[in-house]
Amino acid sequence: MHSQDSHSLTAKYQPLPDVLRSTLVGKPYPLPDFGPADPDFLKGYRVALLTTHGPELPEFDVPLTYLRDRGAAVEVLTQDWLFDWQPQGPGLVVLVQWIAANVCAQADKKVSEGKVEDHDTIIVIGGAWNPIMLRTDDTMKNFVRAAHAQRKLIAAICHGPQLLISSNAFPKGTRATSVADVRIDLASAGFKLLDGPANAEEYDRAIPVVHDEGQRLITSPNPNALKQFCEEIGRRLKETLSATKS
Repeated sequence: MHSQDSHSLTAKYQPLPDVLRSTLVGKPYPLPDFGPADPDFLKGYRVALLTTHGPELPEFDVPLTYLRDRGAAVEVLTQDWLFDWQPQGPGLVVLVQWIAANVCAQADKKVSEGKVEDHDTIIVIGGAWNPIMLRTDDTMKNFVRAAHAQRKLIAAICHGPQLLISSNAFPKGTRATSVADVRIDLASAGFKLLDGPANAEEYDRAIPVVHDEGQRLITSPNPNALKQFCEEIGRRLKETLSATKS
């Protein structure tokens, strides 16, 4: 009987050279300049950031910092197994830069312990592995469905809309965007992509953020659009909730 497991296969290949390892962080994205932050701008607003292993570092940090600097309470919710079956670091989420995994962040709680009604908006970020694991997690999909049913503001960037697709929460014709390789999936799922340049990079520059007011959905294509993404969240969150409370 064969006693080896898949990890033994690494012995057949050469170790990753250090000179290559340093390039696996990918290209650096410029961090947006939001100007001075008013710490009371979003005071009293509550945000749930849904993630698991593998979100792109700037997509995690920039919205989190933008919202917290402006007074919002942001709760990071992750898959239950990161608390239940990860004894080396319960609730630790590995953040990536392209395909390099060098840093991590502490999640606040399991998604099963999070309550949609405790939040004014939810944010779904991208990355290579993160949305793949989120879109196959029933608890995560149910969280998105419940948020949409309760008319919460939902925002997703880059590969994050993959979770929106798998949630089946949004009706056909919902306007959205995403990273270029996911746009065909959005279209196949019935989302409406806005007309723009055929070239993917030009399209992203022309349409850095899409807001579907009827579905209370904000989407952006990649980390280059983080400024527009964050400011749209702040603007729409304040705008819609102010109208609700008036």
